[in-house]
Amino acid sequence: MIQNDTYRPKRRLRLAPAQRVPQILDAALQEFSRRGFTAARMDDIAQRCGLSKGGLYAHFDSKDAIFKALLDRTLNRTDWAQMPQLAAGAGTRALAEWTVDRLHAALLAPDVITLLRLLIPERERVPMRVDEWKKLTHGHTQQVMQVIQKNLEASGRKDTVLARHPWLVLSPIVHVLLWHTVFGEGGEPDPHYRQAHIDMLCELLA
Repeated sequence: MIQNDTYRPKRRLRLAPAQRVPQILDAALQEFSRRGFTAARMDDIAQRCGLSKGGLYAHFDSKDAIFKALLDRTLNRTDWAQMPQLAAGAGTRALAEWTVDRLHAALLAPDVITLLRLLIPERERVPMRVDEWKKLTHGHTQQVMQVIQKNLEASGRKDTVLARHPWLVLSPIVHVLLWHTVFGEGGEPDPHYRQAHIDMLCELLA
């Protein structure tokens, strides 16, 4: 959670959307974290990123649209297209390390934890935002599981526990994500959780 409540308005510069939108999303994440989604105002988001209110509306027509864009950015940052292929000779440890590294980058990033912390206390006030999180998370989870499953099938490992229950790939990282969300980032459920996750996947991939 962001603790610093003070900021200075930034000088307004004309930027291309590709540059401006990330600034808007960063500013919105700070405002949502500081005030909560319900209390955050478009005016404050605009001021924080150095825009007029009209300039902000030129990119996003509502807080809802900004929040959805934040979710999209958060959950779309990981590319699963280059996963090592068991059928092409990749070792199980190489695949396990590759998978765990990307899951950590995707789900343990500070903005993911911030968004989840934001949603938990506001779930009754903003049920549509919670539904969006659930839909997007479910969609990306299914994508990851399908990639793992196809990899196993292509290598002739159709009857393994992981092929039948690919959600097991995600369960350790979800546990750590919930730990950070509830207890903060000062500790870990297990200091060796990353290596334990890799070792678990190696056994399940064998």
